[in-house]
Amino acid sequence: MKFTGIWLGRLLATLALLAGGVVWLAGSAQAATVCGSSPVPPGYVITSESLTNSCSGGYLTETIQIPYNGIAICDNSPIPSGYVLTADYTTNSCGSYQGGRLNTPYSGITICGNGNGSIPGNYVITSEGPPGPCGQYYSEVIRTVSSGMQFCGNSPIPAGYVITADYQLGACGIYQGGNLTAAYNDMQFCGNSPVPAGYVITANYQISSCGMYLGGKLDIVYNGITACADSPIPAGYWMSAGYFQTAACGMYQAERLSNS
Repeated sequence: MKFTGIWLGRLLATLALLAGGVVWLAGSAQAATVCGSSPVPPGYVITSESLTNSCSGGYLTETIQIPYNGIAICDNSPIPSGYVLTADYTTNSCGSYQGGRLNTPYSGITICGNGNGSIPGNYVITSEGPPGPCGQYYSEVIRTVSSGMQFCGNSPIPAGYVITADYQLGACGIYQGGNLTAAYNDMQFCGNSPVPAGYVITANYQISSCGMYLGGKLDIVYNGITACADSPIPAGYWMSAGYFQTAACGMYQAERLSNS
């Protein structure tokens, strides 16, 4: 009965895929075709599209497969975690969409700006340049983040890092540049920075390195700390007193945070 249950479960899963418009290609456990009306399964990319009799309602038939370093994809494809878009070009394989290329990232790789939503969490954009391999999109260089490094203002900010300077940087094109520093207790930061988990804003004031942005001070949260009202409240803490005035918080009121 145990093996019958396993067989039945696999049969039902296969029937569900077929009902959703997915047809596995013979001879390959990784490639399949899916109608454009169906979502692409997680972890797969679209490698070609064409109009066939297999998909009704005017939807294209899409070939999907598990990605690998250097795979050619269609631009309407999702970009799985662990890959970046490194090229955009015209192709006859993707219907009305452009083609592209995915690669696994490394520090110093050039990616295309229309794919920067897939930049891994430990990378930042350090320069913007002419399209090059990216067609009509700007190309961007990404590097592994480190404390004190320069970055471009359109870059994602890795967890645990804060902006400590803002300024014009030629390498960043239309975007401002700046510096990132790994968070530590009692540090100065710029007001356009995210506040890392476990930290609160304890002061607001002007800092010359922050340019047009207000600066301030970050501290690791503890029970009874006085934080400024523009600070996030870390998980597990609540406001136990507020709002009141302090000189440290400038134009913002202050509040006391507790966890017991």
